[in-house]
Amino acid sequence: MITTSVDTSLPNKESKRCFYLDLLRVIATFGVIFTHLSMDTNHWHIAILYDGLVRWSVPIFVMISGTLFLNPCKQLSISVIIGKYVKRLLLAYLFWYLFYCLFKYLCIGIDSNTWELSNFSFAPRFHLWFLPMLMCVYLLIPILKKISGDKDLLHYALILWIVCLTFSFLNIKIPQISGLLAMNQVAGYAGYFLLGFFLATKTWTGKSRLIIYSLGIMGVLATILGSIILSFHKGFFSARFLFNVSPHVVMIASALFVFVKQHEHRLEKHLGGFTRYVQKDLFGIYLVHVFWIKLFDCSFIWNMCNHVILIPIMAIVVFLFSLYTIKLLRIVPFLSRFVE
Repeated sequence: MITTSVDTSLPNKESKRCFYLDLLRVIATFGVIFTHLSMDTNHWHIAILYDGLVRWSVPIFVMISGTLFLNPCKQLSISVIIGKYVKRLLLAYLFWYLFYCLFKYLCIGIDSNTWELSNFSFAPRFHLWFLPMLMCVYLLIPILKKISGDKDLLHYALILWIVCLTFSFLNIKIPQISGLLAMNQVAGYAGYFLLGFFLATKTWTGKSRLIIYSLGIMGVLATILGSIILSFHKGFFSARFLFNVSPHVVMIASALFVFVKQHEHRLEKHLGGFTRYVQKDLFGIYLVHVFWIKLFDCSFIWNMCNHVILIPIMAIVVFLFSLYTIKLLRIVPFLSRFVE
């Protein structure tokens, strides 16, 4: 049995920052860039390897938000949730949606019929799907706060989430039941929201951490090997094991979250300066990094060397280009509101 005790490491004031959460945000941002670059390689086995290693990136983002927003010290009214946080995401979504529409038009052109009203859509483009999903989860915060405030209810909700998530992933067919246990995106990510808060408010013993880390390693192996085996079996690339809302991804994200939290002070000695330097720009980096990936995708760089080596190098390059792009945009008053 995993034993825990209450952890008092959550901020007792809204303004206080937790270093491990900032570092997790940095790691997750880099992981997203890594994922999207791995999609550009024409070597599917390399794509599976790297994607499997960083599949936890988006769940970690949601877990960080859950840790912060479900903190009892953070008082939120429905009007503040909608008028401040949902509005911020909506404005960013609309701005960057139009930006990428324009970017696509300038790069590849557009048919005369594309701008007809019947064909115009605000469907998320590539990485922007994250913003509408997070807006929906934010709208559930008043309900999620009620759940997180009751220990028994929180445990029940997490167990129910894991069970439903597992049924959905395994596609278990039980008449009249399977459909009820289906896990859609909003409910799936709301579970990560609660999971982040749960993991942040517990102190894990050495034995407990060993179990969590072992499950995380098993999750990585399941993600990579499952994708390879299933792809060979079907005769084409299968992304079934690469869905964010999957039991093995929960295992990986939980292990990483607990590891960084446990080693917060040691990591701060080495990464504290860099983390504080980039922490305000990470949201913007997420939004703009696809622009740089697409630009580099059109260059000769991808033909220079083995993609196993190139992808990590390009991830660092894209991160830095995106970072300084956002630092420049933050100087412009009108644009700064769409990147922070």
